[in-house]
Amino acid sequence: MSTSTNSIGSDEIIRASEIGEYVHCERAWWLGHVQGVENANRAVMDAGTERHREHGQQVWRAAMMRYAAMLLFAIAVGALVVLVMRMLNVI
Repeated sequence: MSTSTNSIGSDEIIRASEIGEYVHCERAWWLGHVQGVENANRAVMDAGTERHREHGQQVWRAAMMRYAAMLLFAIAVGALVVLVMRMLNVI
């Protein structure tokens, strides 16, 4: 453990996946995190990690597309307001 009171070591951080692993099977968590036994389903876990990464990218792209759509909608509304005002000879 570090001497600084503000720093947290990586072994002190509890991740959501670790909690899920513990809830699913306490023994598997203990074997992996305390005894250091490697999981026999490493290929499946790696595939799951990759799938989560891909999903994260899809979520990010969807959020960016939503922001772009809102911006384009705002521009369209602004252009429509200007067009109507010109047709009414307001500007």
